[in-house]
Amino acid sequence: MSALKSANKELKGMMKTVKIEDVDNLQDEMMDLMDISNEIQESLGRSYNVPDYIDEEELLGELDALEEDMGTEMDADWMPSYLQPDKVHDVEDGLNLPSAPIGHASIPAGRSNIQAEDELGLPAVPRASIRD
Repeated sequence: MSALKSANKELKGMMKTVKIEDVDNLQDEMMDLMDISNEIQESLGRSYNVPDYIDEEELLGELDALEEDMGTEMDADWMPSYLQPDKVHDVEDGLNLPSAPIGHASIPAGRSNIQAEDELGLPAVPRASIRD
């Protein structure tokens, strides 16, 4: 019996903090959200079927006519112009560039920029900078 009394007391205390206006407002907000959700579902659920007055045979006929107009593009051997090999000579042939030098370049007179080379032909590292 004391458990029922304490539960009744707690329930009365909770009911004092809860206002019926707050509950009504909350339910109104929930109803508004449900209405918006239903509108969204209706909008997403629309059917976009082909109308009855459009003849599918007529559409297929138009598609066949378009394929015939394209002609060679539908052939198995056909290749777009941008994938075909160039018919123009190589660009470098038209530039008349000198050939690249072969071997070591000779040092002009008056310059003494001689550097030692290692076994790979690269400039050798000076001995003073190597620490033992």
